[in-house]
Amino acid sequence: MDRRQTAYFTIGFGILLLVVVLLLAWGGRRESVGIVLPAAQADTGGMEGNGGESRLNLVEITPETVKPAINTLSRPISYSRVQVVETFWSGGSGQSVSRAWVSGGRTRLDTQLPDGSVRHTLLSGGAAGVWYDDETEWTLLHTPQLTADLAGRMLTYETVRDLPVDEIVQAGYQDRDGVYCIYVETQPDQQGYADRYWVSVDTGLLHAAERLWEGELVYRFTAETPDAAAPADEMFLLPDGSSLSPALKP
Repeated sequence: MDRRQTAYFTIGFGILLLVVVLLLAWGGRRESVGIVLPAAQADTGGMEGNGGESRLNLVEITPETVKPAINTLSRPISYSRVQVVETFWSGGSGQSVSRAWVSGGRTRLDTQLPDGSVRHTLLSGGAAGVWYDDETEWTLLHTPQLTADLAGRMLTYETVRDLPVDEIVQAGYQDRDGVYCIYVETQPDQQGYADRYWVSVDTGLLHAAERLWEGELVYRFTAETPDAAAPADEMFLLPDGSSLSPALKP
């Protein structure tokens, strides 16, 4: 190889090496940019940091980004909280207050009924144990379709996450009762029902929800700030002291 060929080879190899380095650097920069949601303490008045520098890595909530944004949230494995469901109709309304305890796949709901009694519902593995007040007798229900959300009369979390983009008419960040949330509103369906959801950015839990019929409020779900302390195992025992899991055996 003469001196001219050597020079061409050196220049070509140098250009190739430079291109590889640039591609690696660009790829690394692209991989480092991900969806970052605002902290619970974020100022809802604006999205800019010190000196007016924009938070470029803060995802904008739009109908197209609702699902990936909610997928970044992490729901607590164990917690307890108070949940309120209100229903409204022409000339009246009703309210149901429940205390919920959650630990892994186990959920217990203690619901205050209109007559003053308390219904206890223990759910685990597609089954439910139900009893009232301080009774020791309980009823076992094999109901795979009965989830903790349905038992608590709560719009399901998965529905919010998996809403088709074309069914969402509004999405963004909102402060709901001092809790910073991802807000999603659906367009009315064929029956005239439209839903509104507020998912807490801090906990990943459904914080509030509303259902409207022809523009009138007919349902409202609200929840208090959850207690992150793990509930005691005794909370997930049936009234006779047994576990729901052994009760499932034939």
